Amino acid sequence: MKALRLLADRKVELAELPEPGPPGEGQAAVRMAAVALNHIDVWGWRGMAFARRALPITVGVEGVGTVEALGPGAAPALAGRRVAVYGGLTCGACKPCLQGRDNLCDNVAGILGFHVDGLAAERIVVPARNLIAIPDGLDWVDAACAPLTFATVQHMLFDNAKLEAGETILVHAAGSGIGSTAIKMAKRIGATVIATAGSDAKCARALELGADHAINYRDERFETKARRLTGKRGVDVVFEHVGPDTWSGSLLSLARGGRLVTCGATTGITAPTNLMHLYTQQLRIFGSFGASHRNVRESLDKMAAGVTPVIDTVATLAGLAPALERLESRDVFGKIVLRIA
Repeated sequence: MKALRLLADRKVELAELPEPGPPGEGQAAVRMAAVALNHIDVWGWRGMAFARRALPITVGVEGVGTVEALGPGAAPALAGRRVAVYGGLTCGACKPCLQGRDNLCDNVAGILGFHVDGLAAERIVVPARNLIAIPDGLDWVDAACAPLTFATVQHMLFDNAKLEAGETILVHAAGSGIGSTAIKMAKRIGATVIATAGSDAKCARALELGADHAINYRDERFETKARRLTGKRGVDVVFEHVGPDTWSGSLLSLARGGRLVTCGATTGITAPTNLMHLYTQQLRIFGSFGASHRNVRESLDKMAAGVTPVIDTVATLAGLAPALERLESRDVFGKIVLRIA
C-alpha cells in the first residue's frame, strides 16, 4: 500500500509499505479516503514532536475512511461504516475517559501521525473506540475536517468559552482552518464576529464568510479597533491561537469579565501577561487542547446541518510537501485536504 512517510525533519516521501495485518482485539481496519492538514502536521514535519519518536513514521493526524474489518470485541455497528478517526490514543478506562473527556486522558499513548504512525495511508488498523460514524450525505473532503479542526473549535467555543447568541467574539487568523471554522460556528448561533487577518484579501474573504468586521492587523492595532467597534466596551470572547504576537492585544480587547480561549501558540510559547489588568478586569483564560469524541460527533452533526469547512485546496498524497510549506507560510485560506481514494 501507499503511505506518506516522514523520514527526517522536512523530508517526506510517498512510500510503498506492507499492508497492516488483520485487526486485533478491539481494533478495526480502515481504508482511508482523505486526510486534512493542520499546524500539528507542520510541527511534526519541522521536528517539533515534543516527545521521542522513531522515524520514519506515517504522517496524518486528521482523516476519514471506511471500516473494512473488525477485530474481536469491536462494536459490530461499525462494520462497513464511513468513519472519522479520533487521533488521540487515549486509554478509555481512566476517569476522564469514562466521563467523556478523552482529551484529558491520564494515560494517553500519543497522537496518531505525530508520535506514532498516522492516517496518511491507504489502510490503517486503529482502536475501534477511536472511530465515529459519519452521517449520510457528507462529502469525504468536508468530513475529513471534523475530527480535529471542527472538533477543536467546538470544544473551544462551547465547552470552554461558552459563547452565546448576542455576544461579540474576536477571531484571530481568519484564514486558518480553525479561524474560518470559528467564524462560521459563531455566526451560526447569532454572535457578532470581529475577525483579524494579515491581508486585505483575507479580510475580504472573512467578510464573505459572515464576519461582521475584519481587521488587517498589519495596518492597524486590532485591540484598538475592536474596542472602537464595541463602543470601548471590548469583546466578550477572544478566540486565540497565535501566541505572543497577539497575546497582549487579545487581553486588552476583552470586556470586563471577558473570556479568552486559546489552543495554540504558532508564534512562540511564552508571552508576558499584565496580571493587574487580568485580575482587575476579572478576565478568564481557558487553555483548550484537542477535543472529545462527543465534540467530533457534534461537529459531524453541524456539517450535516450545513456548517461546512472552508476548503482552500484538495490535492493528492503526493502534494504533501508543498502543502506543508504553504501552511507554514500562512499562504492559505481554509483547509488543505489530501485525497487518498
